[in-house]
Parts: sequence; C-alpha cells; structure tokens
Amino acid sequence: MRLFLLAGLSLLPAAALAQSAEPEQLPDQFVAAWNGHDIGAFEKLYTVDAIWVPSSEERTEGRAAILSEFAKVHQGGGWAVARKVTLAIKGEPKVQMLRPDVATIFFRMDFLADGKVAPDQKRTLVLVADKSSDGWRIAAGQLTK
Repeated sequence: MRLFLLAGLSLLPAAALAQSAEPEQLPDQFVAAWNGHDIGAFEKLYTVDAIWVPSSEERTEGRAAILSEFAKVHQGGGWAVARKVTLAIKGEPKVQMLRPDVATIFFRMDFLADGKVAPDQKRTLVLVADKSSDGWRIAAGQLTK
C-alpha cells in the first residue's frame, strides 16, 4: 500500500508537497521528492540552516548547499546516480516528539534499481524536524546503514 501511495505522491507538483502539517508526513514527502527528482520539493522540506549527512564521510550545511548536492545526483548529467534508483520505505516510520515543535523521525528504506533492492542499499534515515509557522521542515538528517 505504501509503495502505491508513494508512486502517486511522486506525480504531484512541488506546490502540493508544501510543508508538512505533521512530522509523520516528512518521510513520504522526502521519498516523493527523491523519486520525482524534484529539487523544488526538496527545497520545501529543509530549513535554511539544515545539516545533511549523506554518508559518514560527508556533511553538507545549509539548504542551498544541500539542494546543490541533490541536483548533482538527481540532474547532474551522466553522473546522476539518483535517477537510476527509487526509494521505498520499509515498515512504519517512528516519530518521537522531543518538544511540541521538535521531533525525531526514524525510518528504514531500500534503494531500488529496476524495482529490486539494489545490492547493499538498505538504509535508515534519521531526521530532526522543526515546526515553524508554515509547517514541519527537516533541520538535520543522516543517512545510515
């Protein structure tokens, strides 16, 4: 069911993927932005001063820098590796409210190539979300094995 919903979300325009009303919506919105290769949708997900850790060797600071890195892997010509894979959430995300305006979100996902789990591509995404007047956004995120 979740895969069907994610497929439908990836067809929505970026405006329809505006800020989350609830932190539970962020995983689906992240996956929809990834699967749609939609940098505009990613922009709506992150705070201005967000920190993104895509691997233990890298750390990207600030929404502009994060979007630049996503653009490289999603739209960057021949090296656009993200265009070759989609994401699928495994199980239900776990949301822990730290305060009424701060939450952590943990979820597992697979990177799929041609609809099959890519070798050694099962990951966990850990997000710290911040609630502002216009909804929930990602303040920090780390992709882990």
